[in-house]
Amino acid sequence: MEHVYQRRVAFADTDAAGVVHFSRILCYVEEAEHSLLSELGIPLMDGGGWPRVHVECEFLAPIKPGYELEVVISPAQLGNSSVTWQFSVIHSAQTMAQGKVKSLRVDHSGKPVELHPSWREALTR
Repeated sequence: MEHVYQRRVAFADTDAAGVVHFSRILCYVEEAEHSLLSELGIPLMDGGGWPRVHVECEFLAPIKPGYELEVVISPAQLGNSSVTWQFSVIHSAQTMAQGKVKSLRVDHSGKPVELHPSWREALTR
């Protein structure tokens, strides 16, 4: 399952060199993740959460203000209580960044909880 999230780069996302700050790219990926989870009916803010426990990102080309981006995200691996997302950030058919983010499902106290069977089914369609 691939989800494509589209976003225009804002000037406020850039650093002193006039390119998108690396940390903002990970925010774009998080926006794409939230978009997909919302589309699938998987809750984001229900007393539990999805903290990141591992991030890998390869920056391949500078991203500039005004670029129209496609963030392509898909679940690469499901654990007992985690989802590892694979992502690519694309502009004009060129991959600008790519990597993986592992999110852990936790309850209100921050303890890992098992993924709900309906979520697991939705993520593997």
